[in-house]
Formats: sequence, structure tokens, C-alpha cells
Amino acid sequence: MQRLDTRKEQLLAAVVREHAKSAEPVASDTMKDKAGLDISPATIRNEMVALEKAGYLRQPHTSAGRVPTEAGYRYYIAHCLEDKNVEEDVKELRVIMRGVEEVELRMKRLARSLAGEVREGVFVGFTPQSSYYTGLSYLFEQPEFESVDLVRDLSEIIDNLDRVISELFDEVVPGVRVYVGTENPFGVNCGTVLLCSGTDQPMMGVLGPMRMDYDRTVAMMKGLERLMANS
Repeated sequence: MQRLDTRKEQLLAAVVREHAKSAEPVASDTMKDKAGLDISPATIRNEMVALEKAGYLRQPHTSAGRVPTEAGYRYYIAHCLEDKNVEEDVKELRVIMRGVEEVELRMKRLARSLAGEVREGVFVGFTPQSSYYTGLSYLFEQPEFESVDLVRDLSEIIDNLDRVISELFDEVVPGVRVYVGTENPFGVNCGTVLLCSGTDQPMMGVLGPMRMDYDRTVAMMKGLERLMANS
């Protein structure tokens, strides 16, 4: 993936973050302050057109703003993630785990608390034959899944969660990994941030729409990686 110039990269990052918050197309005339760029609105419009031609943004409706494409999200995850400070949130999760010796119970408690923190679905794979998921109601609250077709797609994803989680055991490596769109085993409209602590260890993942707050979610999962390594 070829690196964009600094201005385009800043603009793309600002569009991704704004769309993650609003779930609406992002207009060029709102980007000057949000992107922190000292350039004219006309230049911003031209740069957004260039990002669209390069495949990182798309315009869902004529005369509307733009939203990130799958390629735009991939670029953002590869080059633009902000290192959010989530230590206080992780400390709260550490308290939840404290005093619970049984691994499965501890991970289920952790999953429920994490789902509440990130407002997304969370799953745990204990073994290829045993999994747990919680917070799936948060997915149905997302604007992306208001259409009947996408609700049907999401329902199919939920019906196949156990199978997909089982199959993930064949390919995951230790660490935090992000799956977006067509590479996402849970569905092309989704994003997944997966944490695998190591061989024979439970895996945990956050499942949401492609329009996910990747900055905070990835930071939370990296914090959990440190927490689980020391527990």
C-alpha cells in the first residue's frame, strides 16, 4: 500500500474519525478545522476528490459528503491509528477479573464488561468447540444495520458465530489483529479487532460495523493483552 502525502493522509484520517462518530457522510466544508489543515475549502474539496479517485473515499449520494471505503479503513488502520490512553478503562477491567480463578468465568465477565465499554459485540473462543458471545444487541443499534437486507446479513452472521470462531483457531497468531470488510470472516460489512494471547489460550474479539472506533478499540485490546499477560 503506497503511502499518501501528509495532507491527504491527515484528511483521510479526519474523515474516518468523523464518520466513526457521526455515521453520516462527511462534507468537505466541515473538514478544515477537524483535519487541522491550514488550507482553503477549495483545496480540501480537491483533495477529497483525489482521495475518492484513489479509492479511499466514496460518495454515497450525489451532492452528499463522503465516507471511507474498505481501502480507506485499511489505510487508516495501517498508518493512522491514534494511541489512545485507555489505562483507566483497563484498570476497571482488571478489577472485574480480580479474585476469579476459573478461566472461563473470568473471560466471560471480562467480555461482558468490554462490550459495555466499546458498545460493540464481544466474543471469546475458549477452544474450537467452545465459544461465548455477548453485547450483540449493540450491533443492532448501529445505523448501518437499519436496513432490512443488512439486518438479514447480520442475523446470518450471528447464526454462524460459533463456526467462524472455531475456524479462526486455524489461522490466528499471538497479538492484536484487525479484520475489515472482505477479509473479515464475520461479514463484509463488519470490522473485527481480535486478540489472541497465544497457543492454547482463549481468544477475544470485538465485532462491530466497519465504521468502528478503531483507535479506542485497538488500544483497549492491546491493554487487555498486557493485562492478560500479567494475570
